[in-house]
Amino acid sequence: MASSSSYWSLPRKNQIALLVLCRVTEPLAFTSISPYIYFMVRDFGYNDPSTISALVTLVMSSFAFGQALTGIFWGRFSDHLGRKPALLLGLIGTSISICVFGLSRNIYWAIAGRLLAGMLNGNVGVMRTIIAEIIGDQKEHQTRAFAILPMTFNIGTIVGPMVGGLLADPAHNYPQWFGNSKFLLKYPYILPNLFPIPLLLLAFILASLFIEETTENHHTALLPLHRDPGLKLGDWILNKLNLPVPQRRHHLVYDVLTNEVEEETLLESSASTISTSGTATPVLSPPKPVKPSLRSILTKPVRVTLFCFVALMLHCPSFLQLLPLFLSTPRMPDAPPAHGLVFNGGLGWSTARIGALMSILGFTGILLQLVVYPTVANIYGNAKVHRLSLLAFPVAYFVIPFLSFTPESPALISTLLIIPVGMLVVLGRTFAIPPMTILMTNAAPSRNVLGTVHGLTHSVVSVARCLGPFLLGNLYSLGVRINIIGLAFWTMSAVVLVEIYVARNLREWGSDRELPAGPDNSVTETEESTPLGVEQQRASYETFKNPNDK
Repeated sequence: MASSSSYWSLPRKNQIALLVLCRVTEPLAFTSISPYIYFMVRDFGYNDPSTISALVTLVMSSFAFGQALTGIFWGRFSDHLGRKPALLLGLIGTSISICVFGLSRNIYWAIAGRLLAGMLNGNVGVMRTIIAEIIGDQKEHQTRAFAILPMTFNIGTIVGPMVGGLLADPAHNYPQWFGNSKFLLKYPYILPNLFPIPLLLLAFILASLFIEETTENHHTALLPLHRDPGLKLGDWILNKLNLPVPQRRHHLVYDVLTNEVEEETLLESSASTISTSGTATPVLSPPKPVKPSLRSILTKPVRVTLFCFVALMLHCPSFLQLLPLFLSTPRMPDAPPAHGLVFNGGLGWSTARIGALMSILGFTGILLQLVVYPTVANIYGNAKVHRLSLLAFPVAYFVIPFLSFTPESPALISTLLIIPVGMLVVLGRTFAIPPMTILMTNAAPSRNVLGTVHGLTHSVVSVARCLGPFLLGNLYSLGVRINIIGLAFWTMSAVVLVEIYVARNLREWGSDRELPAGPDNSVTETEESTPLGVEQQRASYETFKNPNDK
């Protein structure tokens, strides 16, 4: 169904803009390694292409493994202590991890840097939760709002690979400028990792000053709206600059109600203390949120959507790893003659050329997500768009290895052939990934557990993002050894065919949810639909104060 929503009509655009800034810094930092990681591992002292491919796989997959280890933790952290602290800690973690990686001089430190990058940052799930809470029940805005983060990721993938390709090993690539730098000779890959640091610092400062806490759990949140020193300082700066201070979210109403209840409770308690009977009547305080069980969260919609998301993440991140690896692998004229699917050799591209291609693909993704995806998703629905998008993957994955037959010179031939194949994958990603976030948000049984649901999703999906590149990367290494360069790509085609079958069960989740049942984890439609309104909150507090008045 078409929607009248537009990007300009989104609520809280200032908050979404800040999230965009925070989000773009991370792919900028993490995707910059793709053009040079093959050469970085080679410079660690490894020469065999199959060994290099296997170690590249280990380095790349360690990032997702780190995310898998801490994804649930960051989700629980953001539900309990707030979205904003989790977001700020994630930015700090990114800064630390990319410095560790850039200073790596052996494979172990490189793996440690990528592992830290995954463990110290759960911001993808946290940002999805913040957007879900900003949009609330305004489902007409979901398609565009949830497309913003993947679109921002593509912005990072434009600049990141370009930065990595141009700034890697500057002492040898630009000897006239950096050839005498002992530091850059010792750490040839530090420069592309230092490039994002100023932007990360800017994102941290602006997020501290202006991002508002969106969780409704004010009992335990570290930085609720009414006592966030960063927001107060940001408002003071805006006043000094004669700029308008943004209107805060509705949570302040919640705090007013809470204060009213506390004041009335205090008066009632005092009156009871000085009563002639001399006995104090116990007064019930507003209950603190109950920590939901994992069983109550894993409803059928969540399970089905999560399964489809995992299947998608087995091959999409693997492609982003395998494509630069295939492009970096040297041509092998001495390999045995090609016979059917038995042939070997990559394209032997340089880091700058690989970075340029990845940037072109990222720019294509932005255009598709900005212009095409919202309209198509609003017309056909997220579940159907996701299912149709899967058809693009197996064709592209099957064709890519055969590009090794293109002539080495002129180089334009292989470039012109690989760009449309890569764009076919980008088309699939653009229409496959954003719907999953929307469907998962709508599948969540309650807004109060959105952080946990997205944290759980982020953690489980990270396992797939770890296993997929790890297993397929090792298959690629095996393919190089046995002269079947397409082994990993063709395996991905098979994975997508299975995913197409699984995705038939995906539905548009919404008002008619299937909720878990059971004596300990039963959930009613009323409890799990939407948060209480102001009047409902006031009524519930009155019940707590006067439990016998029914």
